[in-house]
Amino acid sequence: MLTLRDAALPDRHWVDFVLQHLDPTLGLTRNRGRIVAIRSETPDTKTFVLRPARPVAFSPGQFVPVRIVLGGVVHERPYSPTSRPGTATLSITVKRHPGGTVSGWLHELAAVGDVVEIGEPAGDFVLPASFPARLLFVAGGSGITAVYAVLRAALWARHEIDASLLYYARGTADFAFASELRALEERHPALRVQLLAQQPDGGGTPAGHISPAQLDALVPDHLQREVFACGPATLLEAVSAHWSAAGRASRLHRESFAPPAGASDDAGHAAVPVQFRRSARTVDGDASTLLAIAEAAGLRPATGCRMGICRTCTCTKIAGRVRDRVTGAIDDAPMSRIRLCVSEPLGPITLDL
Repeated sequence: MLTLRDAALPDRHWVDFVLQHLDPTLGLTRNRGRIVAIRSETPDTKTFVLRPARPVAFSPGQFVPVRIVLGGVVHERPYSPTSRPGTATLSITVKRHPGGTVSGWLHELAAVGDVVEIGEPAGDFVLPASFPARLLFVAGGSGITAVYAVLRAALWARHEIDASLLYYARGTADFAFASELRALEERHPALRVQLLAQQPDGGGTPAGHISPAQLDALVPDHLQREVFACGPATLLEAVSAHWSAAGRASRLHRESFAPPAGASDDAGHAAVPVQFRRSARTVDGDASTLLAIAEAAGLRPATGCRMGICRTCTCTKIAGRVRDRVTGAIDDAPMSRIRLCVSEPLGPITLDL
């Protein structure tokens, strides 16, 4: 029997437009979710429980793009689900960032009953099919969302897993899921959770920043463990440097929820000619990324996280030399696929844009 989904339609997006007026969660090409609950985790972090029109099949530690429309413009950000896979609802936990467009709307204006669009899950910050009996998790700030998901997945898979969590936050009140983590610790005797506050309440001793000496003191066998780390760039850089120096970089899995240090879109770089082939335009761009140069030229390429995570802005570089501001890799191959938001031009560039 031919269904509406299977039928040859002249414009599936037009059908989506019509269906959305009947029910905002309906759609052929898009998956939308209604907010059914909102709860506060910390003074600047909230969990939003969504009921998607279609189940979202993600692996713990992956992210899902969340899209909202403000003033006729689509804004997208990646968030790690903090709910268990295979349930009817999908939870995302969002930290409010100063000046953040999407996080600001979610924290200040979103209400139960509102509808957002949910994209396809992506990301490789997940448990491997086979993992060792000893694990170490390192989280900083909002990086706890992905780490919390992977930690719970490890405990679901192997109740007796020997795991340690080092969770860094600004103050005692800034630890999301603190009660849930303590409950996990009670149920799993081989799990050790350490909440490390930089500015603890009551004038306690600050935990300080992660360092080889601190790792030796808190988790003496840390170099023998498989490590999952997510947080700000400074934390990830310190973790990467330590494991690389010890020759154990292959044991480190990392994810970043913030742009790399210094990866701003401010002007001040030497101007380079950038040709936008399909738009028949060439400009002298002096911004630090090709996305910023394109937007300054009046183009509106598809964008999402603007951090190099979601890959929404991936574009074909026809010719030229760029540096990836996340990995540091140099790409001078013709017809390569690059992420505009984290690609820095190192000379004349031609883009299929």
